[in-house]
Amino acid sequence: MKREMILLGALLLACTIVVPAQTPMKTAVKDWAEQWKMAADQLLGVAETMPADKYEYQPVKEVGAFGEQIKHATLAMKVLLANAEGKTLNTTELFAALEKLKTKEEIIAELRKTVEAGAAVVARVAGKNDGAAVESQFFGKTTRRFLLMQAIAHNNNHYGQLVFYLRLNGLTPPGSR
Repeated sequence: MKREMILLGALLLACTIVVPAQTPMKTAVKDWAEQWKMAADQLLGVAETMPADKYEYQPVKEVGAFGEQIKHATLAMKVLLANAEGKTLNTTELFAALEKLKTKEEIIAELRKTVEAGAAVVARVAGKNDGAAVESQFFGKTTRRFLLMQAIAHNNNHYGQLVFYLRLNGLTPPGSR
């Protein structure tokens, strides 16, 4: 009887340890998805706010035009997210394909497609195998988690830059309305 009570106690203890361990993981996955959505929505918001005739706007010659900044952010997303899944992309071909996009509508369509694909990558990787090591085209050997963080951070970086472009054109960014 004493042995059965010890086994029952151990089983109950194990159950109480497993249940809380699952809850933070679900929260982490939800947090990843929400952060991806927030960063992506902000970038899409500024892309949609800038008028089509201002996609070639460049505050100074040393920086890329508005549309080029959006294409750059799109390219980085594609590479970082592919790398997070252990895939490698041909950046020369990818860059050439993005360079063919000339209109606001074409650029935003590709950005949307990339954002949606990114949400799917986050869902497949976050909380599952995000600590696994992979090879990154930008960072060398790193974790899937690091690449997801970089994709979100890079989107946020370009969002900040593009808010400045909007402000220089007398436009209010979506997040400030």
